[in-house]
Amino acid sequence: MNAYVAQFEKDMEMFFNARAEEIVPGGMMVKLDESLVNSFNVPVYFPSIEDMTKVVEKNDCFSIERIELTHPKSKLVDEADAKTLMINLRAVFEGLFINHFGREIAKEAFTRTILKSDEISAWMKINYKKACQLFIALKRK
Repeated sequence: MNAYVAQFEKDMEMFFNARAEEIVPGGMMVKLDESLVNSFNVPVYFPSIEDMTKVVEKNDCFSIERIELTHPKSKLVDEADAKTLMINLRAVFEGLFINHFGREIAKEAFTRTILKSDEISAWMKINYKKACQLFIALKRK
């Protein structure tokens, strides 16, 4: 076997093993221009209670009156529904995806995600009752 082919196979095995650790079972990996992926950023951060407490205390302008994780359960529906969630996320983020990746890739990504909504719903039904929204009430010092 050619040394280049052997090295390629070794590199690809390492690549696929690394991606397998990053992608959930049933998740998908697609080939996109690396510069598009590297330059895509949705600045969303979900701090822990500890992270938020640290930032507030360091700032020293506010005191924490109350901080807790709350349940994201909707008051409108009884059960978590991934298809509805995905449709709502599409309404919010589709323009961003289209501007960055192009209409076809954005459409394909959202379509595939909605097709997997049954699997996502099953996960959500197990996890949606867990407290995961950070509520914080601050008082100006």
